[in-house]
Amino acid sequence: MDSCLVRVDNESMGEFDRDPDGPEDAGRDGLAEGGEARAQEVERLFRDHNEALVRYLTLRLHSRHEAREVAQEAYVRLLQLERTDVSSFLRAYLFRIAGNLAIDRLRRRATEMRIHEAELFSGLFERPPEPEALALERERVAQIRGILQELPAAVREAFLLFRTQEMDQVSIARRLGITDRTVRNHITRALLYCRLRLDGLAPTEVDARLKGTNLR
Repeated sequence: MDSCLVRVDNESMGEFDRDPDGPEDAGRDGLAEGGEARAQEVERLFRDHNEALVRYLTLRLHSRHEAREVAQEAYVRLLQLERTDVSSFLRAYLFRIAGNLAIDRLRRRATEMRIHEAELFSGLFERPPEPEALALERERVAQIRGILQELPAAVREAFLLFRTQEMDQVSIARRLGITDRTVRNHITRALLYCRLRLDGLAPTEVDARLKGTNLR
């Protein structure tokens, strides 16, 4: 976000279909002035505190790219805020809005990963019906272990921490010294690779499928 965005948002907030002879004209003028004042305050916040806000969000999201996106959304929310009693503590309110948005994004991220995993590995770890259950399970586990050995060590380790030790992505990122986004890519790549190999594709065919994506 930059200062021109603040000015553009301010202009959009101040636009009304004005009736010069209408009884609400004075009130609308007041709203426009209030919107301009708020935009100036937000522009000052961006200039003075944006770097601190992005650092704060990066610590929570483990991704500077996502931190910048959330910060952008927080400024927009602040511009759209209709309350007039927060002017004296706008900085604290900005960080509160950004923190809530970060929590929402983390929850959405976890939900998406669970859904993605369920779609890719549907039935893969479910126990088959007896009496063939034990033999089939052992065969499938051995097959998956062999497939995982075909993956790069970093991808395999991230996936095993997530799948067998039930570690969350943030904890895995800290343990391996990589970003949260990289952890998600590793896990997604492992899931896709295993599914395609179990579907009968050769390693070279799987690599061809993944070529051109950020998961290869």
